[in-house]
Amino acid sequence: MPARNNAMSELVRFWLESRHGCLVKESVPVKVPHNYSDIDLVAVRPDLQPWNLPDGTPITRAIVETKDEHDFDKHGTDFGKRLVYDNSVLGKNLYTPAKMRVHFSMLRAEHYEEAKKLFGTDDFDRIFVVHALNQNVRDELCPGLKDKRIHFLTIKEVIKDIQSWYVNFEKKSTLRNTLVGDLWYLLFGYCSDSLTDGN
Repeated sequence: MPARNNAMSELVRFWLESRHGCLVKESVPVKVPHNYSDIDLVAVRPDLQPWNLPDGTPITRAIVETKDEHDFDKHGTDFGKRLVYDNSVLGKNLYTPAKMRVHFSMLRAEHYEEAKKLFGTDDFDRIFVVHALNQNVRDELCPGLKDKRIHFLTIKEVIKDIQSWYVNFEKKSTLRNTLVGDLWYLLFGYCSDSLTDGN
């Protein structure tokens, strides 16, 4: 049984496992001052071959954080404000100073160091999947973050990437071995539903 029951987290897990062939570990504890945080998902292909983000960026090892607040922040306005703050704390560094609180926890020094231990190297990327992110903030900050191997995706981009793969996937019935895969197969295979750009 997954440790998380959030729909977005499970779709992202499906994207990593089924779409890209990654092995995924979830909820890796990270010691932070006065408490524990965690890394939502750790992903790597067993053959260590790279896989691509929707924009074509190759990824070999990644830690992934999912954040979904679509019930009150439909357009990612609040997430945009949070990222502006976190980026100001990050500055030119790869991670924020130890013990510094930020909204996107995988930007913290503690999470970066834990990922280095897990992978045995600092050759990894950080991927944040959010329901939405203010486009102006994204345009301004994400190119610089990408240079630090920090990537922000929206769930719509992940879904479109799954859909583009699924259309030509030859063994669709094998997806029934997982709950999310079975739901996807039922909706978009059997029911022939379709995805639109609608909100």
